[in-house]
Amino acid sequence: MLKMRVASTAAEIETLRSVWDSLMSPNLSLFQSHRWNLLAAKTFGEREQPYFIFAEDDNGAAILPLAIDSRSRSLTFAGECLFDYRDYLAVGDPAPLCVAWQRLASFNLPLSITAICRPQEHVWERLPKTLFSRAPRLRKSEMTSDQLARNHPRAFSRLRKLERMGLRIRQYSGDSPIVSGIYRLRTAKSSANELFHDPRRAEFMIAACNTEASRCEIFALEHGSTLAAALVTFRDADWRRFYTIFYDRQWARFSPGVSLLFEIARRSLEQGINVDLMTGEQPYKMRVAQSAQELFNVKATAAELRELFPAAAIADFAA
Repeated sequence: MLKMRVASTAAEIETLRSVWDSLMSPNLSLFQSHRWNLLAAKTFGEREQPYFIFAEDDNGAAILPLAIDSRSRSLTFAGECLFDYRDYLAVGDPAPLCVAWQRLASFNLPLSITAICRPQEHVWERLPKTLFSRAPRLRKSEMTSDQLARNHPRAFSRLRKLERMGLRIRQYSGDSPIVSGIYRLRTAKSSANELFHDPRRAEFMIAACNTEASRCEIFALEHGSTLAAALVTFRDADWRRFYTIFYDRQWARFSPGVSLLFEIARRSLEQGINVDLMTGEQPYKMRVAQSAQELFNVKATAAELRELFPAAAIADFAA
């Protein structure tokens, strides 16, 4: 028998932890994890009211991390501007997934989701999509660490120069005090149109890093007590996701941030870890990357959602 419930408070979302974890698969990322979505609901609940939809039957289950954007009055997935690779979770019989999307359509609001990465999947293929961006990446099968160093001698010579000046790379975990320092500096030094000019987003990232603990790796290029550059990364299966790069503008002429990124990319390949440079095709990322993941925006009107997911369509959907 099909069952469905909607979780709209932190306490209700917490009760989904066990089943949520059971729905995680290798095709999903940390942005679909229960811990990140619960944290997003707690941090951004006033901006994006959570309505996480869980549906199950004897042969399958699905979760939509749905939220209503209070500014645009549109449906979206949790994570505000901070999540990439957005997706739903589903296993087994597609009927629960259909019921969940029918419930979404019943809100009678337009849908706007940024940065999905599996446009061919069962639901996404039905919805209107446009290309959003690409996430440059470097797989361990595409290049060795030695090849990367040979291909970019100037980047690594800059790092050696920084080392001769007395700078050293040190590694920290996500529960280190350095994390709050990095994001507070990002907030203080950001212009109004930059992502982390918003202190709430910095607050979320500090909490996310702390939650991930050893799964969050921070690489800091330091000169004594001075932080010249830092790279915040997350280990996610066989990927190291390069999430935030920071550099002190007083060191800008030495390119400490780019030098650090190249070196951690090299170390990742040396360790047999794939490199995800995340959303954005900045030139310095493209110099490292050998491929890229396409990301798409999904937008649909309330009428389109009702047409795509009518209440009597479970059999058609499953077929």
